[in-house]
Amino acid sequence: MPSADDLTNDAGFVFEGQITQLGASNTAAYPAGPDTAVVRVTRIIKGPPALSGYGNQLITVHLIDTGGRQANQESVFFTHGLHYGEGLVVGEVGVPDTALAAATMTAALTASTDTPMTQRLAAAELVVTGVASEPRPFAAPAMATLAGGSPVPRISEHDPDWWSTTVTVESVEKGDHGGNTTQVLFANSHDIAWYHAPKIKAGDHGVWLLHNRDHRGRPVPALAVTHPLDFQPMTEAPRVRRLLKK
Repeated sequence: MPSADDLTNDAGFVFEGQITQLGASNTAAYPAGPDTAVVRVTRIIKGPPALSGYGNQLITVHLIDTGGRQANQESVFFTHGLHYGEGLVVGEVGVPDTALAAATMTAALTASTDTPMTQRLAAAELVVTGVASEPRPFAAPAMATLAGGSPVPRISEHDPDWWSTTVTVESVEKGDHGGNTTQVLFANSHDIAWYHAPKIKAGDHGVWLLHNRDHRGRPVPALAVTHPLDFQPMTEAPRVRRLLKK
């Protein structure tokens, strides 16, 4: 039997669910068969934002193994998408060892969720908590160099449109910073290259993962938040501190 770690890494959509009907489908484009089931999603554990609205919804699951499955049974499903449109159809990538302790399963799922955040924390030059001021357009000096020492590149059609905010620092979680404030850049552009980058507003209060390179590894004019994980609400501070201690 595959481990929960392997299944979590392989699956794009992991959820707890209850089988409502075996040998059935609730999607016309995906016919029912002996290895399909209609499942109610009771809790989403891992998944892309596009599937975040499927909590408490009925979906069709192509089961990898029907042995021992029965109606009203609740379990964790490790799946990937098969059909999107009129209804959602997902296929199992595997079934975990039924003897696996619930605590072990939860730990594996939590570790998988934490991995991207752990990587961003490791790459960050400075991690602080604090509150943002009113953002303003960032005007780099004509002869400025980037945080990594390279010349400022010419503007392209994917220019990030850097804006700046001053963050009043409440605590330093990683790195060295002696002042009460720090300048933070963010990409105000809604171009496809920057659409998911944090867009900061006055009063944003949280954890700031500050980098001297953007999410594609290119130098930036000053410490910046460029990845969706680089700004976290204060409710995530305990998690960030836990991950930094590892």
